[in-house]
Amino acid sequence: MYKIFFTILISILVITSLCIGVFKPEMHKTVMIYDSDYKIVETAPKVETVKNIPTQTNTPKAEKVTTKIQNETKKSTSINKVAQTTKKQPATTQPNTIKNETKTVTLPQSIQQIIKNETEPQKEVVQIQQETEEELILWNKWRSNLQNSIMNDVKLPYIQEGTIFRFSFEVDKYGKITSIKTWSLTPKYTPYAIQYIAPVIRSYQGRSILEFPTGSNRFSTVVEGGWRISKVTKYSTPEDYKDTEKVTR
Repeated sequence: MYKIFFTILISILVITSLCIGVFKPEMHKTVMIYDSDYKIVETAPKVETVKNIPTQTNTPKAEKVTTKIQNETKKSTSINKVAQTTKKQPATTQPNTIKNETKTVTLPQSIQQIIKNETEPQKEVVQIQQETEEELILWNKWRSNLQNSIMNDVKLPYIQEGTIFRFSFEVDKYGKITSIKTWSLTPKYTPYAIQYIAPVIRSYQGRSILEFPTGSNRFSTVVEGGWRISKVTKYSTPEDYKDTEKVTR
């Protein structure tokens, strides 16, 4: 079935090709397709205009040479005229010659110093003065108040007269107390110092009595004190201490 179809198709193609070769039918003419909105405009060819370049005419060297010769002749004639006039003038002689005598005048030293200061360049001397103010902060009153406050607040039982109690602790500018030590020079009363004096010192933590003197730069300080048991209570005074702080502002 397929073979018959292909043979028929091939035979048709062969016959058509033979007919075309024999009859030679005319082909379609060329057709131009364009948009109706566009218009064909013929442009004129561009014509390049050549600008006239001005030519520079060189002056001949002969003219320069002649002008130079003329100038030299004029100079020579003027020199001759000056020479002739100088010959005609008679030489003038001065009958008397005056000699200038220089006199030395001595000025006072004060005037000489003023002239010297004005003529010589002045040197600027810059002196840097550091003005420092030093302030002495007295800690004696602070220590005396703290000592007397501890003596008043400690309530000891009956203790033998003449017994000495001592204490020591460190306090910083924030009112924090550390390194508390309490004892007695009589060893048997040291437990009393630990029992009665140490708690009073701890109770001062953060209180206003521990505030450092105004203007102090210290971060911490050590407080040491004590008292003797006697019938008459004797409090301390600022003169009992010698603690000063020097602050530079």
